[in-house]
Amino acid sequence: MSHFEPFISVAALGDLSLIVLPVVCVISAAALARGLALRAHVDRKLAEMGERELELEKAALTDAVTGLKNRVAFSKELEALIERGGQGEFAVLFLDLDRFKEVNDTLGHKIGDGLLKGVATRLRELLPAEDVLARIGGDEFAAIVRVDPARRVDDLAIAIVEAVYEPFLIEGHVVHVGASVGIAKGMRRTSSAEELLRQADIAMYDAKFSKTDSFRIFDERMSNMIALRSSMRSELEKAIREDELSLKYQPVVDSHTGELSSAEALLRWPNSSQGEISPGDLIPLAEESGQILALGGWILDKALLAVRELKDVPVAVNVSPIQFRHHGFATIVGDKLLATGVAPELLRLEITEGVLISHMDAAKSTIRQLRQMGVVVVLDDFGTGYSSLSYLQNLDFDYMKIDKSFMKDLGRRQLATQIMRCVIELGHSLELKVVAGGIENDWQARLLQLLNCDYLQGYFLGAPMSLEDLHAFRANNNIHEKLNRAASQELPDLAVRVANG
Repeated sequence: MSHFEPFISVAALGDLSLIVLPVVCVISAAALARGLALRAHVDRKLAEMGERELELEKAALTDAVTGLKNRVAFSKELEALIERGGQGEFAVLFLDLDRFKEVNDTLGHKIGDGLLKGVATRLRELLPAEDVLARIGGDEFAAIVRVDPARRVDDLAIAIVEAVYEPFLIEGHVVHVGASVGIAKGMRRTSSAEELLRQADIAMYDAKFSKTDSFRIFDERMSNMIALRSSMRSELEKAIREDELSLKYQPVVDSHTGELSSAEALLRWPNSSQGEISPGDLIPLAEESGQILALGGWILDKALLAVRELKDVPVAVNVSPIQFRHHGFATIVGDKLLATGVAPELLRLEITEGVLISHMDAAKSTIRQLRQMGVVVVLDDFGTGYSSLSYLQNLDFDYMKIDKSFMKDLGRRQLATQIMRCVIELGHSLELKVVAGGIENDWQARLLQLLNCDYLQGYFLGAPMSLEDLHAFRANNNIHEKLNRAASQELPDLAVRVANG
């Protein structure tokens, strides 16, 4: 029997008005109990949904790897700052890591993520809590900082670059990267968030292309340069595809006999819309645009064809850090040697400190593979980097090429000449052949002869020339006469004293 049935039976016996009220009260109490329970359940669910929504909103504004704000949150903060108005100047800093892709490619994404966390930690330590810091892309960070007389944005940018340059220890790997920083200054209510971020991005790329600066402050000239680089990238793609580039060959001669020992292949782009572009501008452009592998492959192919034509004169090729670190580089070189039939000992690969930094183990393996094939490996621009000596200690090279900056005061300042002598002796003590570049006059050549340098290169001995002209240079070589005349030149007394010990 239902629990309502007793009340129904009583109602059938008497005044319904007296009976119905208790029935209604009993039903309402039950419904109320159920309603309260349902309300509590709904409240709990709503609270959980609210918390979940807050978590989702926070996640949508947070970078998952570093815990910093992401690009969306950064843009909102920048827009809000501009809208609030007020007095004072602020700046947007845009930071891009150098060589991050190589870390990911060679050490893996786990180490790459660890590097990003390490960079974020160092940036947090440099910036006050009131400044806004975000990771806005793969290896890109941005910050909104206040600017006042006591806090120069230039000093902050330098501190950031120096902090990132310090090595990172990540799961047993010592990782070196650099940073390029772009700066755009703004005033509240007078700037556009989108425009400021664009300007800082442009300034960062200008810093990355700079030979001397690791940070740049935006000016309008940079916008024109970005448009120019974009146009040049398109032109370069066409130039590689349609074989519009060329190589020049600069002689390297034996310091004592004057005989042609080898030649260095130097890239030229003679017919670009901007006129002839130097390798110093062309290579960074190709590296930044991702065209360096295609360009490096083209150079290597042309150089090997030149070696085949020269028959017994080695040709040296400068290798980009990105090209050298590319997986399977040694195998690619071996395949090209087989395809052209060139003897490996006739190919010389010149690598700089930029190739070696932060990837010592991988560099050691690649160099070992190349030398096992018979390819000659040259440490180029020796003396320009902070750890050149450690590379000589840890890596096996065949030749050491002294940077031409050492020629500036050679023979004029005692210290400069003593350093040159020590560097040459160091190379010989490690059983390396030593090449000196940048020789521009006869007495520099003579002094290097006295210092027992093995090979000489420079405009005094021969400018970069076409392959045809190199054939003629070899056939009509008068370098021996030049060196003999140099031997008769009177050297500065200081240079003689240093050279003779």
